[in-house]
Amino acid sequence: MQRLFLKKWLFFLIFLSNSSFFYGDETTEEKKYKIGLCIMATGRYVHFAEQLIESGRKYFLTNHDVTYFVFTDNRINQEKDVVVIPQKRLGWPYDTMMRFEVYFKNKNLLQEMDYLFASDADMLFVAPIGEEILGPLVGTVHPGYVGRRGTYEVNPYSKAFVRADEGQIYFAGGFYGGDREHFFTLIDHNQKMIQEDLSKGIIPLWHDESHLNRYFLDHQPSIVLSPSYCYPESLNLPYPKKLLALDKNHAELRKRK
Repeated sequence: MQRLFLKKWLFFLIFLSNSSFFYGDETTEEKKYKIGLCIMATGRYVHFAEQLIESGRKYFLTNHDVTYFVFTDNRINQEKDVVVIPQKRLGWPYDTMMRFEVYFKNKNLLQEMDYLFASDADMLFVAPIGEEILGPLVGTVHPGYVGRRGTYEVNPYSKAFVRADEGQIYFAGGFYGGDREHFFTLIDHNQKMIQEDLSKGIIPLWHDESHLNRYFLDHQPSIVLSPSYCYPESLNLPYPKKLLALDKNHAELRKRK
């Protein structure tokens, strides 16, 4: 009888050691990820970047370890969650169009991140953004083209070209991302396509956004975010506000000091 009892007790201990079920109040702690947010902030756009970072500390994936990678030719408060990468101004439209290349050339600085996102500098977090955005490949529906075809690149010689029978969701270039592997693949592919276009003297209508939309047609995002994540500040849309695209005078901001 004693030997049988010992066998049963030993079996129970083995069961517990291989089981994820436990009695009591013990809970599994939520996994913390390293999140990187890439921000191109040359020229006057650096002032927007400072506001964006401050709002991100309040609302952006606050349960995780977020690092802000700021590509700039200016000074910025370099706190422990901010990495400043020197980047000279390239002039319009190259400051925006060459973002994929700039990110890719500095991917060694981004290597430790689990997830990476890219945001326009002139954005502002205004409500909590959490794990709903975490996925392999993430795109945001452009607020100007909800439910209708967007302004894709129509030059058939461009690598961003989209045929008339293609395209259902037009994505905004202001906020996109994914896990590290998918983000690196995206920026590598698009910077190569842009270089190929430039070698032929081609600049797509919406620059990096045109190439992003071609990429998302060929590689469907696993998560499609609503315009809540690229919400024009002065518009009244039927979506909750989460990430605002701030009103500004683009022409004035693009002037050199």
